[in-house]
Amino acid sequence: GWMQCDFLGWLDRVEVRNTLHSSVAGLVTLHPIVNYLDSLPVKMFEYMAAGLPVIASDFPLWKKIIEGNNCGLCVDPYNPKAIAEAIDYLVSHPEEAKKMGRNGRKSIDREFNWDVEEYKLMSLYNSLQMGVVHGKSN
Repeated sequence: GWMQCDFLGWLDRVEVRNTLHSSVAGLVTLHPIVNYLDSLPVKMFEYMAAGLPVIASDFPLWKKIIEGNNCGLCVDPYNPKAIAEAIDYLVSHPEEAKKMGRNGRKSIDREFNWDVEEYKLMSLYNSLQMGVVHGKSN
């Protein structure tokens, strides 16, 4: 299989952008080990931000994100045929792939970004601070 791969080496930001722009999809097909099952891989969100449909492992958390936002396909990471079929589907259905890519980009703008996370974090800090100020220690 490696004869079908092109190793690009280290890429600068412009080269990364160009590579993503010319790609059909982004793959995040990690195996279900404990460190990955509840992780939020940066690469998955980078693909979404780039407007690429994502082919991801079918972990429950990832399925919720990918299928919940209709921004890609989830597959069994141990099944190379399923991964190949997902790639073939996106290649064969370019309009659907573009729609998934747009959906991923919209979900980044709407939900998966620092402004949203900052608000959650500051709300948590404020609630903790209010508990300390009022003598509560939950």
